[in-house]
Amino acid sequence: MGYWQTIQQSGRPLFLPDIGTYFNQDITQAKTLIDELVAAGVTTIKGEILNNANICLQANLSGNERYWGQSSNTFKEENYRQLIERKVVSLEAYETLFSYAQSQGVDVMVSVYDFEGADFAKKIGVKAIKIASSNITHQPLIEYISALDIPVIIDTGHASMEEIARAHQWAMDASNQSVDLLIEHSPKGPPAPVSEQNLRFMQTLGSAFNVYYGLSDHHSGDEMLLAATAMGATVLEKGVCANQMGDEQDGGHAIKISEVQQVLEKIKLIADAMGSGQRHLPRERAKYISRMGMVAKTDLNAGDGLTLETVHFAFPALGIEAEHWSQVANCRLKHGLKAGQVIDWADILFKGE
Repeated sequence: MGYWQTIQQSGRPLFLPDIGTYFNQDITQAKTLIDELVAAGVTTIKGEILNNANICLQANLSGNERYWGQSSNTFKEENYRQLIERKVVSLEAYETLFSYAQSQGVDVMVSVYDFEGADFAKKIGVKAIKIASSNITHQPLIEYISALDIPVIIDTGHASMEEIARAHQWAMDASNQSVDLLIEHSPKGPPAPVSEQNLRFMQTLGSAFNVYYGLSDHHSGDEMLLAATAMGATVLEKGVCANQMGDEQDGGHAIKISEVQQVLEKIKLIADAMGSGQRHLPRERAKYISRMGMVAKTDLNAGDGLTLETVHFAFPALGIEAEHWSQVANCRLKHGLKAGQVIDWADILFKGE
């Protein structure tokens, strides 16, 4: 059984808190985030392997990254190379960090951006590797990761169906059809309106490519996580940051670490409430006391027929239950009954008697 199948069959989606590089090279803060996530009850964390600033061109060529500042509620701009440089962490520091998480009984998943990061992720024993949405057109990286015999997440970002299909095919071909693959829907972040979340696209991805699907949530609140739970998502990825983040990149769609436990409990409640879609009831069971039975509507004489003019229905069903009406309709009474008296089987004169 594949990894994603195991999660799906557990009945609860995997909540995947992404600490990414929110800690900005501060490994002590990153460990604190891990401690608080463990205390909140998470079983898996997500990070990224960003150890080489040269995945981005030099400052005079890289242009600016534009992102939403959650504190100022305005767009911020930062030189892309300088942004990457302040988030790069050495592989040694990553190994220390993720080993620490694993020592706390927490599984690790990571996004990688180059072959070195992919090899490092396999070496440290991650549960899955994610191909970031920006790399859905990166054929060599997708093929390399898909051949590592590790579960894979492909984030679709703003890719077209043609681009998604192509990436899916690269993964299938590189793994000889064996890659354990999950595809994520990744809607726009703030200030995009909820009308652009298009959560049903998750299900479209699942049916189109016959894979498990998840949500990389970029909404400012937890509503999309809860909706995706009810829609059958296998993975719910969400950025998690310290309670005070200012206008940090990606902070506009992250949840504060103090909110994680409550969000996780909501997800569990909704997942458990979904059930199997089947109903199996024991034949002998308590039934509603408010189910109705038959009562004489007026004083009735022997030989009077049972019709809607002579029969009244009331609960509890002490005599003949309303569900048996077709069996007794137009039958006659063996003896008289007072108004309000329960009609029982022994009162009925059946045809032929």
